[in-house]
Amino acid sequence: MNHPSKNSDSLRELWEKLRQDSRDSFRLLQNFRDNPICSIMHDEANRCIVVVWKQYATQIQFRYIHEKLLSLICEHRVFKVLGDDTALPAIPSEDRFWIIEEWFPRAVKCGLRFAASKQPDAYFGRLAVSHIQSAAPAGLECRCFERLEEAKEWLQTVAAS
Repeated sequence: MNHPSKNSDSLRELWEKLRQDSRDSFRLLQNFRDNPICSIMHDEANRCIVVVWKQYATQIQFRYIHEKLLSLICEHRVFKVLGDDTALPAIPSEDRFWIIEEWFPRAVKCGLRFAASKQPDAYFGRLAVSHIQSAAPAGLECRCFERLEEAKEWLQTVAAS
C-alpha cells in the first residue's frame, strides 16, 4: 500500500478512512488498478483511462477512486475516459453533485475533454449517470452508449482541441 504522501490532503484523508473501513476498501488501497470495486487501466495508444465498475462504491471508495483517476489523467496527460458502468447499481445524489461541482472542473483543468460509457444495467445507475453527464461543464463532452464497443468507437473518433 502506497500512502499518498505526495498527494492532496483530501486524498490522504480518504486513504486514512479507507484503511479503517471494509475488506473491499482495504483491497482497494492494496491494488487501486484491480480490486473488488473497479479495475482501472491506462490505454496509452488511445490516450485514455478505462474504468470498469464491478459493484457499488461507498462514498469514501467512490471519491478515493475519482481522486486517483484525476491523478492518472494529469500524470498521463490523457484527455479521454472510457467507463464500463454495466455493474454500477447507483450513485447517491451527494456523490453525483460532488462529481459535477468538484471533480469535473478539476478534471477539465487537467485536460479531460471526452468521457464515454456503457450505460449501467440498473435503472438507478442509468439515472445517476445520465444526471452526471447532462451536467458536464463546457469543454467536456460526455456520451453514454448501449454497448461498450460503441463507446470505444466514439472515443476513437474524437481528438483533443
